[in-house]
Amino acid sequence: MGDRRDILVSEDKSWITDENFRLIIVSTFSTSGCCNVFLSDSMKDSKALFSQFRSIYPYEYHLKRSTYECDGYFLLGSSDNEIMESMEKVSSLLWKTEILIIVNNNVSNNSSIFNNSIYGIANVNIVSMSGTWKLSANYLKPREFVTIDRYEEMQRGNSVNFRGRELQVCSIYRPPMTYLNHTIVKTIDGEQTEVFVMDNDTDWNGIETRLFLIIAEKLNFTWTIRKPEGRYTYGRRVNETIWKGGMIEMLRLKKVDMAFASIWLTMDQNTFVHLSEPWYQVYLHFLVPRPRRTTSFWALTRPFPGTVWCLLLSALFLHCFYTYVRAWIDPKFPKRFRNFLITLTDLIGCLLSSSVPRACVANKLQILLWQTAGWLIITAYCSSLAARLSSSDYESRIDTVEQFLAANLSWGNMGQVPPFRDYFDLTNPYSSQLPSKYRYIKNSTQLKELIVQGDYAILGKIVGTSFFPDDYVPNDDLKNYRLMKQSVGNLYAAFAVQPWLLKPVNRIMLYLKETGITIWHLRDVIRSLGSYNLREVLIEHDGYDGSVQVLGLTPLGAGFSLLLVGSSIASLVFYLELKHAAAKTRSSSVRKLLREIDRKRELFRGQDGRIWNHEISGCFEGFE
Repeated sequence: MGDRRDILVSEDKSWITDENFRLIIVSTFSTSGCCNVFLSDSMKDSKALFSQFRSIYPYEYHLKRSTYECDGYFLLGSSDNEIMESMEKVSSLLWKTEILIIVNNNVSNNSSIFNNSIYGIANVNIVSMSGTWKLSANYLKPREFVTIDRYEEMQRGNSVNFRGRELQVCSIYRPPMTYLNHTIVKTIDGEQTEVFVMDNDTDWNGIETRLFLIIAEKLNFTWTIRKPEGRYTYGRRVNETIWKGGMIEMLRLKKVDMAFASIWLTMDQNTFVHLSEPWYQVYLHFLVPRPRRTTSFWALTRPFPGTVWCLLLSALFLHCFYTYVRAWIDPKFPKRFRNFLITLTDLIGCLLSSSVPRACVANKLQILLWQTAGWLIITAYCSSLAARLSSSDYESRIDTVEQFLAANLSWGNMGQVPPFRDYFDLTNPYSSQLPSKYRYIKNSTQLKELIVQGDYAILGKIVGTSFFPDDYVPNDDLKNYRLMKQSVGNLYAAFAVQPWLLKPVNRIMLYLKETGITIWHLRDVIRSLGSYNLREVLIEHDGYDGSVQVLGLTPLGAGFSLLLVGSSIASLVFYLELKHAAAKTRSSSVRKLLREIDRKRELFRGQDGRIWNHEISGCFEGFE
């Protein structure tokens, strides 16, 4: 480190006043916090200037050695050749590099130190006895030294003017950020490349396209928007030092000066290129299949939950068991209840109010209470059944990552495989399983097939009040999708730029955010170009809409099945009764018995019904 004791203070007088020297230091080293100092071998005539620098410079400095930690460079010499020798030792020529050259002599206009190519994109000021020069801003092309009359002019102001310089820009079609979709082939720097042409109003739209146009107007530059080279959109990280393909590689190779269109502020991309201040935060969501209507075969059981049905069956069997036991103990009780099956059938009939048998005094109160309970239960059941069967019932919604995994949904995209660690929280036990559900989509036909199958989720982002999928999905295919409530990640949208563009772009970006211009353009683009179906996915359609559902066979299937089984059992019992009656009357067949019953029916037609019933019942005498 340089120290005041390294070199004795010279008694020679400097030709630059302390006030002017201080102004030169402040104007040149506006951002540097330390300085690398290179002196010529012949220090006899320059001791006063160096002594002046040591007394005025407020920070640390390194003497005759270059360190990457310091962005400031002070070169002091008595001739052009000495300065050029010192320039060879400068190790960094970045956009933030600040170089002050003081020549303790006169400098001619054709001096080699005015060769601007040796300074790269560094900021340079030159001071000599014959004049003062400042190298034009690093964003101008070509750069040139400008003579200044006052030391105050060395300071670089905040205003930036590219003076119509043409910048190479990279972008893609990515609604709602950009809608660039028409390209032509153009030769740039000896290479053929696809260039977007903005030949209709939609091409000029897009949120980030509008922001880019504002930046271009404020900085006064023209542009050519190019399409990314190769099959990658943004490219991918290979290792710690290599990035392959896409916009990021084009920026690293300096083929383009700026890139935009859903470039996220992530660790990987920020390591390889410079990203501007984020202008908006977007949230990643899945579109999942809407809950479908359900019509269960056992819909007749829905009015009561399982616990109520269990209680009803328990009460029925307990009452049946009580009646069966009492019939054996109490001689006044009807003897027919000594048959458990008959007891069960009678009690079911009483409960359903479909049979009101003649009750004896011993069980009259018991049957009355049983029937009263049955009327209340049937009333509650029928009212609930009517309400449930006439309204729609739906599957459970998928609103969390846990439910997403339980439904065994898959997701994917066309193009480049997304960076999972940037999209999802891989420390979460559920979100960490989402990469295993990823499927690479080859084309729109395969995407259509997966959507039709119904087990595929569509990845996209929420911008403003609308959802925008990462891949193009026709409006008709979105009808059966809804937004999953839980977001799976959030990202910040930014512009990728060359380093010398970072400061002016950041300043304009902050201005646009503070004044609300970014939000205004966002809402305007979504309002004018947003699809109705993209807003419709935010609306739930599985609630009651006031319409009445027409009942089909499925929800009543259990009732029809029970009716069929009961009818079959009744027919079988009737047939067995006929067989038993035919055996008692020694009839040869059931057919003859039926004919005998029909004959007696015709014989007693028109007479008292009681006589006819008595005669007919004789055929079944003794059968219970």
